[in-house]
Amino acid sequence: MGSGKSTVGKRIAHELGYEFTDSDDLIASVAGKSVRDIFSQDGETVFRKYESDAIRSILVDGKSPIVLATGGGAVISSENRSIISDHASHVVWLDASVDDLVVRTRSGVARPLLDGDASTTLRLLSDQRSAWYEEVATLRIDTRGKSVSKVCSAVLEAIHAGTNHE
Repeated sequence: MGSGKSTVGKRIAHELGYEFTDSDDLIASVAGKSVRDIFSQDGETVFRKYESDAIRSILVDGKSPIVLATGGGAVISSENRSIISDHASHVVWLDASVDDLVVRTRSGVARPLLDGDASTTLRLLSDQRSAWYEEVATLRIDTRGKSVSKVCSAVLEAIHAGTNHE
């Protein structure tokens, strides 16, 4: 949350001439309610089921080429990690410091997992998920101190070069 997946993803898709999809937008459309409402009314387990269905429909059953922004928790599921690894040509990890994420997530956008102490939650989520991000990422981009434009340039350069840029 707050790494810039949607913003960067849209720009990268535009630059590459690809379609862009945000899995959270698809989930909300299919569920007929916001991600926040899914979490509050149905719980995280139901959200994660929607998320897995969305990732499968986009990467396995969908058309390509596409830039897909998934929620940060998509990697929790081993099935999702397998689908992503098996069907995505590039998997970009936008690696941001917890301090940066805290600042970026203060925008008022609905982030149900951050209700309460955002800093502590983001630190715990980062600790829990980092190994999974490493498992699926083919490119890791350090976003610390970089503008959206610089992050996009680093992503595009890494995609074209097939290398990691930290």
